[in-house]
Amino acid sequence: MTTTEDQQGRSLLNESNAPTRYAQRSVGPFSLAAIWFAMAIQVAIFIAAGQLTASFQVWQVIVAIAAGCTIAVVVVFFTQSAAIRWGINFTVAARMPFGIRGSLIPIVVKALLSLFWFGFQTWLGALALDEITRILTGFSNLTLWVLIFGAVQVVTTFYGISFIRWMNIFAAPVLLAMGVFMVYLMLNGAGVTLGEVMSMGGETPGMPFSTAVMIFVGGWIAVVVSIHDIVKECKVSPSESREGRVKSDAKYAAAQWWGMVPASVIFGFIGAASMVLVGEWNPVFAITKVVGEVSVPMAILFQVFVLLATWSTNPAANLLSPAYTLCSTFPRVFSFKTGVIVSGAIGLLMMPWQFADTLNSFLNILASALGPLAGIMITDYFLVRRGRVSLQDLYRTKGIYTYWHGFNWIALAVYVVALALAFLTPHLMFITGLVAAVVLHYPAMRWVAKSFPMFSEAESANEEYLLEQEDGELATHQ
Repeated sequence: MTTTEDQQGRSLLNESNAPTRYAQRSVGPFSLAAIWFAMAIQVAIFIAAGQLTASFQVWQVIVAIAAGCTIAVVVVFFTQSAAIRWGINFTVAARMPFGIRGSLIPIVVKALLSLFWFGFQTWLGALALDEITRILTGFSNLTLWVLIFGAVQVVTTFYGISFIRWMNIFAAPVLLAMGVFMVYLMLNGAGVTLGEVMSMGGETPGMPFSTAVMIFVGGWIAVVVSIHDIVKECKVSPSESREGRVKSDAKYAAAQWWGMVPASVIFGFIGAASMVLVGEWNPVFAITKVVGEVSVPMAILFQVFVLLATWSTNPAANLLSPAYTLCSTFPRVFSFKTGVIVSGAIGLLMMPWQFADTLNSFLNILASALGPLAGIMITDYFLVRRGRVSLQDLYRTKGIYTYWHGFNWIALAVYVVALALAFLTPHLMFITGLVAAVVLHYPAMRWVAKSFPMFSEAESANEEYLLEQEDGELATHQ
């Protein structure tokens, strides 16, 4: 797939950003569900659910979680397709609508949002570590634990999705068991039934229910838009990839729903119940209040639960994609590992934990920022290109994705307009931005197609590349 610089531009291909061949893929539906289950047991959902109990009863929060996560999976069904079919990561896929260089603008926005989450989740895991050492020894140094836990996650990410997959297969059942047991302890300690807790909360109504749903869409949208970085490893046979794309997409979308929704509902309920029963939305402090009164060793065990939940979420959900962005955008500067290190450092330097008290507002804004990006990428792949891709052109600076000196200014303008329209509907920002992008991008690209080709003869080399067996070297296609 390399090209001569004088005729076809500089190659953007390296070992870290190359398409994943059929023989290299290792993630099946069960593994993908386990990855999502472990990612879904995340502290951010605990916090968001707890903060919403001011406006909604617990059962309404649960419905909002299920609805938001289901909307996210519907979007995943479409955003994952190019990655499952062609094995490409998010940064490379974004070159199709935005151009080789123009793609840098939206992917940097997305990467910064992911790194915000990485830093935030690292802080929560560090809080759990700090609480453990405080209980055991009296020692407390949150900054030290932020640095140590951040470094551990960086090293974990070095090993890619294969290691994360095995870690999450182990973590998922452990997290489920501990989560259910914590619910039992809370209910038993407060002397209330599950039904009674479900009707608690909602003392200060006023927030529209649609906003609550969008908050949980926003909680996943950064992962949903860049799902390529996970599902490019999903196993499909060549014939299934060519002829049964809808079937394979549906199979992996269903696996992600089963991984995401039950875990999000369980952990969201824990967060909502903690708030109405003990008045604490921070899981680290809620655990100390709820479990510490029963047993100090049990309190330590549940702090380990928070730590494991964060560790199993952060690398795949928030660090993998920014690392791929760096090594794909600057292939001569960053390897995958150096991309991980730099991404992790940026996430911690952002110090996003300062926004913990306004997390739900941030989630709604996040949904609005990435909704148009999802709409443009879905429309471009399915409607403009009808599922056709030239892998060779995606990895060179001169090709059908070059547009105006590497920028598709029309797609970038659509993104800005759709984003502006999203802010006109504050309770449905994500939906408005996504729909606006779909409506605007297709006719805009028909105009672009008058000046630039949408398809390439190089597409004929795609299947040959994907069928090659792994041999440690990247194949060369002219």
